[in-house]
Amino acid sequence: MPTKRSALQSPNPLDGTAIDLLSESSSTSKKLCNDVSDCDTVAATVGDSKGMPQRDDSSDDDVDSGCSAAPIARTPASPASNRDRFLKGFLPARSCCNLDLCRAPVGTKFNLTAICTAVFPATANPDRRYIQLADNTGSVGITVWNHNVAKFSTASVGQVVTLSKAVLGNHQGKKSLTMARDSSVAIVVDDQHAVALWWKGLLANGPLSCGAVHDIADNTIITVSGVLGLVDSEIKIVNGVEKTLVSLHLVDSCGKVDIRTWNHHVDSFLQYVERPILVRRVRVASFAGSKLCELLDGAGSIIETTFKGQDSLSQFWKA
Repeated sequence: MPTKRSALQSPNPLDGTAIDLLSESSSTSKKLCNDVSDCDTVAATVGDSKGMPQRDDSSDDDVDSGCSAAPIARTPASPASNRDRFLKGFLPARSCCNLDLCRAPVGTKFNLTAICTAVFPATANPDRRYIQLADNTGSVGITVWNHNVAKFSTASVGQVVTLSKAVLGNHQGKKSLTMARDSSVAIVVDDQHAVALWWKGLLANGPLSCGAVHDIADNTIITVSGVLGLVDSEIKIVNGVEKTLVSLHLVDSCGKVDIRTWNHHVDSFLQYVERPILVRRVRVASFAGSKLCELLDGAGSIIETTFKGQDSLSQFWKA
């Protein structure tokens, strides 16, 4: 039984076959040259110094005399060099935020470039912070550690983030990304990157009705419009700390939806009460079995009061 070949194969796995073809072609050529006094020209068409079949144009002179060489098999090109195979094992693959599209096994290292959409409060012992990233395929969360914690704040929302050598993991049957010792994370300025253009393009999306939001998948970033019927706030205890949850209650002829935020003050929205508004770039989420939207921090979400369709919303509110 032949031995197994290693991953680093010879660049010409058919060397032995080529030699056999050489001897067979040489014998055939000599048989076809019975009427020719000198078959050196034909022999020159059979092979070169490396033992590989080659064509010699000088044999064309023998065609008229009835001498023609047999067809010679060509060796296929090697699929890749040993150098390429070797280096490929050290280069992490590129991934997207929708890890369900990734077919690599757990433990694979990835590079990822995406937009930061959420920055959660930092915790100590050890220092860590959870952030969410998104691109046109979906979203993914990852925990950054130690000196990387200070790189992120609410102002980081909307910035381009690059992850290098992040590790694909599996938590409770769901794929996730984790940081290893050789992993790195950075915020970069690249307005022409594909994810940056996608982020800006979200501002041009048409608004959804309040009722349509309930059919949208979680973590999708959308634009929604409606009448801001009510704004309220309540105190919540989060990890032993009091935090204020502000809720914007939107309504239109199709239904109603709540937009909530942890990092905005209720006074910022009182001017919009009982007026049609359009909120660009909000994240769809679920809580207690109901769909809602979350306002992005910083300049992530934008509220507009002049937009197409505001008149019909005003008429609905007055009816």
